[in-house]
Amino acid sequence: MFLIYTILVWFSVIVSAFIDNIPYTATMLPVVSNIAKGMGVEAYLLFFGLLIGATLGGNITPIGASANITGLGILKREGYEVKAADFMKLSVPFTLTAVITGYILTWIIWR
Repeated sequence: MFLIYTILVWFSVIVSAFIDNIPYTATMLPVVSNIAKGMGVEAYLLFFGLLIGATLGGNITPIGASANITGLGILKREGYEVKAADFMKLSVPFTLTAVITGYILTWIIWR
């Protein structure tokens, strides 16, 4: 269970960094449900892993979340050009901290 949970969280972080998290999550819900059925376990822990990875992973890149795109658009309109590398210098440490915290706490609480 821990291995599947871990793969699901970190795979979701990577995918969500580059595509919108809502379609990804909607697509993955039946997949996660089938994985849980196949393992003979309740799906709630895996659903939480999916949510942690998909919602927080989008913060890594400028295109990973609608709020990032909107915020960068506002900054550009105000005359500030933010490059992806500059964005990621801040976003990667914060996102990894949030994901690791959620990943560990969810495992401890829900396993």
